[in-house]
Amino acid sequence: MKTFRIVFSALLLTAFVTASFASAPDSATAAKDLRREISKMIEAPNLEQLGMKETFVFINFKVNENNEIIVLNVLGVTDEICEQVKESINHRKVEGLGLDKAQEYNLRVNFVAEGALAKR
Repeated sequence: MKTFRIVFSALLLTAFVTASFASAPDSATAAKDLRREISKMIEAPNLEQLGMKETFVFINFKVNENNEIIVLNVLGVTDEICEQVKESINHRKVEGLGLDKAQEYNLRVNFVAEGALAKR
């Protein structure tokens, strides 16, 4: 009887743990899809013209009720790159990703000059 209780408790615990993590892959998939959509929208800056081989920006944004990206802040090395990234994605629509409208999202985007890719 004691063995039955232990096995039953272990099965019950496993069922609860599995059920509690069941929604995690959906949010991870939505985040990957969001990242993919945003990277398609961003027009890459001409880094060679700016004298750089690679750089990155941090984007802080929300998604409103109309599924539009609202850029809150962009941090990067130059104001020119930050402004270009902001103009590329601000008020652009992302459809069907099931995003939380009240949540702020943070994304790091890397840029590498075309000549720097060939050397790697």
